[in-house]
Formats: sequence, structure tokens, C-alpha cells
Amino acid sequence: MSLRLRLRKIVLEADTRAGRVYNLIIFGTILLSVAGLLVQPHPLRLAAPGEVPSWVGTLEHGCLLVFIADFLLHLWVSPRPRKYLFSFYGLIDVSAVLFFFVPQISSGLILWIFKFGRVLRVFKLLRFLDEAQLLGNALKASARRIGVFLFFVVMAQVVLGYLMVLVESSHPETQFQTVGQGVYWAIVTMTTVGYGDIVPQTVLGQLLAAVVMLLGFGIIAIPTGIITVETMQQVRRGGRDCLSCGAQSHRSEALHCDQCGAVLPPASVSG
Repeated sequence: MSLRLRLRKIVLEADTRAGRVYNLIIFGTILLSVAGLLVQPHPLRLAAPGEVPSWVGTLEHGCLLVFIADFLLHLWVSPRPRKYLFSFYGLIDVSAVLFFFVPQISSGLILWIFKFGRVLRVFKLLRFLDEAQLLGNALKASARRIGVFLFFVVMAQVVLGYLMVLVESSHPETQFQTVGQGVYWAIVTMTTVGYGDIVPQTVLGQLLAAVVMLLGFGIIAIPTGIITVETMQQVRRGGRDCLSCGAQSHRSEALHCDQCGAVLPPASVSG
């Protein structure tokens, strides 16, 4: 077996000991680089001398070397390097390397763009989550239903905000001067955030506020239920059952049961 094929099994597959060690190193490097970001200063200015601990720079350079090596290895061992380079994970790997080189410039906007790009390295963690693709498919399949639901929620908040302005207009010290303030209050109240910067003064307004608060509990739960149902459907469609021990929901690419080791039936091909 050539060196490229051996490295391909290590870099692209995690079913070998070397592959698991390699993924563990990359996973730990990502976590360390994110930890370094937590002590970074305000993104719209350059750090003052001594403001950032010295270990952060050493950590950043070490992570940079690992990310460069990981990106070059993926590019070399990938069966289709061009497809990998322009894929989601390929672009994330490029950004993880590119945005380490923050230009020493005085333009706050450009500096912010480059520093924000460095946050994208967090998405490299998605490579280690088998459920990420499942969740993405569930969100894509339920996007239309959630979009329609959110549209009606926005309409309800506009109506409730307008009603609150009407109800509170009779009070001489009302804080609801415009419909926009009423809609803002409805959004803050329905999402159970409750800043308290705008509050109703009349009894009828307080009753309406209580109704909006109770509605918020149900409205927040509906999208969660939609996504949960769709996720379970994705699992049932993508999983396979073991004919030997009955274990369910194996991944579509699995060859053997993770409970008893028996050979799994072929994955069904969806039309």
C-alpha cells in the first residue's frame, strides 16, 4: 500500500487506531484554539502591548501549524482534491488557516472581518459529529413549516403590539408611544426575555401582557417539536435494524451491528 493510501485511511477514516489518534489531535487543537480566542480583546481594535497573555501567541502558532498540516494532508489524500477544496469542510479548513494571519492595519472594519473569520474554526468540530448531518437534513426538511410558523408569529406580535398601544394610550404616563415600541415589547415578552424597559401601566394592559407571556411558552415549544419529529423521521429513514439481535438505527454506511457484530442487511436506496 502506498504512503498516500495509508495516510488516506488515517486522515479520512476513524475506524483505525491511528485514525482515532489523528482525529483526537485535531479535536484537541480546535478546542485549544477556541480557548485562545476567549482571551482576545475587542475585535474592532488592535491589542495593546501586554494586554494578551504571552502564552496565547505560542498557542496560536502551534494550532496554526497543526491546521496547516491537516489542510495539506486532506488536500493530498482526498480522491477529489478540487471538490474537497470547495466543499463546506474544505472552506472551513482554509479559513482556519487563512484567518490566523490578521493584518496589522488600522482599519477597524477590515480587522474585525479578519478576526471574525477566525471564529469560523469552531465549525471544524462539525466533522467529528455524525449527528450534524442528520440535524442539517432535519432543519432543511422542516424549513418551510418553520418559516410559515414564524411568519404567523410575526403577524401575531404586530397585532398584539398594536393592541397594547391602544390599551395603554389612555394612561397619561404610558411608555408605548409608537406601534414599533409595542411590537418590540411583544417580541421581548413573547420570547420570555423580559427586559422590563417598557411595561404596561393599566390593568387591562397587564392582563394582555400575561396572555402574551403564556402564549410565549407554547410558541417556543412548537419549532422544537417540528424539528424533533423530522429528526426522528430522518433516523428511521437512514437507520437499519440488525436481523440477529434487533438493534435499531445503525448508520447507513455501517457494515456490522455495533451490538452483536452481525452483518447488517444492505441499506435501502431511496428513490
